[in-house]
Amino acid sequence: MNGARLCAYRPALYAAAGVAAGVAAAFFLPAWAKAALVLFFAAAFFCAGVLKKGKRELALFCAAALAGTAAGELFLLGFPSGSFEGVVSGRITDATFCDEYGNAVLSGGNYLLELNSLSVDGRALAGRGSLILPASARADLKVGDYLYFYGAASGEEFSPESYQSLVAAKYRVYYSLQAFDAGALTRVDGSPSAVESMRLAIKGALYDNCREDTASFLFAMIFGDVAYMSDEVAKPFRDTGTAHLFAVSGLHVAILFYACARVLDKLKMPSPVRFCSGAAIMILYCALCSFSPSVVRSAVMIMAAELAKVLKTRYDALSSMGASCAAILLFAPYFLLDAGFLMSYAAVFGILGFYKPLFRALKKVLLKPLAEGIAVSVASNIGLLPLMLYYFGSVSLLTVPVNLVVVPLTSAFYPFLLLSAFIAALIPPAGALLTLASVPTLAGVLFVQAGAQVSSAALNADFSPLLCVFYYPLLAIASVFSRFDKKIKAGALALC
Repeated sequence: MNGARLCAYRPALYAAAGVAAGVAAAFFLPAWAKAALVLFFAAAFFCAGVLKKGKRELALFCAAALAGTAAGELFLLGFPSGSFEGVVSGRITDATFCDEYGNAVLSGGNYLLELNSLSVDGRALAGRGSLILPASARADLKVGDYLYFYGAASGEEFSPESYQSLVAAKYRVYYSLQAFDAGALTRVDGSPSAVESMRLAIKGALYDNCREDTASFLFAMIFGDVAYMSDEVAKPFRDTGTAHLFAVSGLHVAILFYACARVLDKLKMPSPVRFCSGAAIMILYCALCSFSPSVVRSAVMIMAAELAKVLKTRYDALSSMGASCAAILLFAPYFLLDAGFLMSYAAVFGILGFYKPLFRALKKVLLKPLAEGIAVSVASNIGLLPLMLYYFGSVSLLTVPVNLVVVPLTSAFYPFLLLSAFIAALIPPAGALLTLASVPTLAGVLFVQAGAQVSSAALNADFSPLLCVFYYPLLAIASVFSRFDKKIKAGALALC
C-alpha cells in the first residue's frame, strides 16, 4: 500500500537525521554556508512548528538540525589545542602499553605511555597526552604513577578530514608530549583507578591461564582493546568479516545483559529491581569499554526495551535506534565520522529492516536455528555492504558461513567466559575455570584462520561515500518499515 509517508511516524528517526545533518554542516561547510543553512532551518522550523504551515516531521527535523549544528560548533570551538612548554606533569593510565601487572613494557624499543591529569607549569590541560620514551629513560614505570619532566605538550585543532583528529577526539588524547631530557624525569608512586584495576586484574588472569595469542584475543573481545593482538591473529578475522567478535559490539552487550537477566529472573526479582540492576551492569560495562559508541548504542537500546517492559508499553526498536543515535551525536558529534559508529547503526538497521522476511523465506527450506543464523548474518551485511566496501575495499563471501559457526559458539560460551574471567581475577586459584572457558574461543580462532586461507572468496570494489546517499534511502524503501507496495520494494532492493 502506498502511503503519504515512507513509514509510520517515528519522531526519533527525524531527530537523528536532523542532528546528523546539523553536525555534518558544522564540520564540512564554510562559515557563510553554515549561516545560510542555520537561517533556513530556523525559518522552516518557525513556519512548520510555530505557524503550523508545514508537517510536524519538518519542524522536528529542523529543530534537531539546529541542535546538531550547535553541538558541532561547540565541539569545534572547545576542542583542546595549542602548544605549551614547561614542567609537564601527568598520570600514567592503563591505555599505556603495559604488561598484565600494569608495568610499562617496550614496544619497538620505546615505552608508549598515555597520561591523564595533565598540566604544564601548573596549568591544567583537558584530556590526555601520548608520550614516547626511549628504553634508556627508566624501567620502573607503572599504571597510576605520576610523571614530572621538563618538556612540551602540542595539540592541533580538530579537522574532520584528519584521521588523527578523529582518533584524538575518540580517545581524548589531545596532546603529543615530549620530554626534552628523558633521563631526568621524576616518578611519584600512584595507584590505578578502580576501573583500571579491574581491567588489569582480568588481563592478568587471562595471560596467566591462557595461551598468549588466545589471551590477547580474549582481552580484545571483552574490552575492545586490540593493542596487544598481533596482526597474525587479527587479519583472518578481518578477511572473513568476523572482526566484530573482538570489536565489542551489540552482540557482546546483549549476551552479557540477557545472561544477567536470566539469573535475576531465577531469583524472582521484581521488574524495577531487575531494570536498575541491568542499568548498573550496562553502565559498568560501558565504562570498562571506554564508552565506545557501539557499546553505548547497544546498552541504550537494551535498556529502552527493558524500560518499556517495566512501564508495560510498546517498544519500538527503530525509534530506540534513532533516539540513541541522536543522543550520542549531541554529546559526541565526532562519532559521525567514526567507522565503528556508522557500521554499528548500519548493521542494526539491516537486521531490523530485513531479518523477518529473510527468516520467513529461509525457514521454509531450513531448520529454524540455521534459518535464524543465516537471516541475521545476511540482513546485517545488507546494511553494512557500502560501508565495508568504502572502508575496506572488499566484502568477504565467507562472512555468512563463518559467522554461522563462530557467532553461536560465542553466544553460548561468552557468559561463561566473562564470569570465569571475573572469578579468576578475584580468586587466582580459580584460573582453571578460565582455561576451560577459553577452549571454545581457541577452536573458533582456528576455524576462522582456516577460513581465511580461501583468500579469493571476496567481493572487491571501490565505493564512493556519495553512493550511500542513494543506497540507504533505497534500502529504507525496500525494508519492512516501508509502506510502498511489493513491486516498488523489490525494485529498490534490486537497485541496492
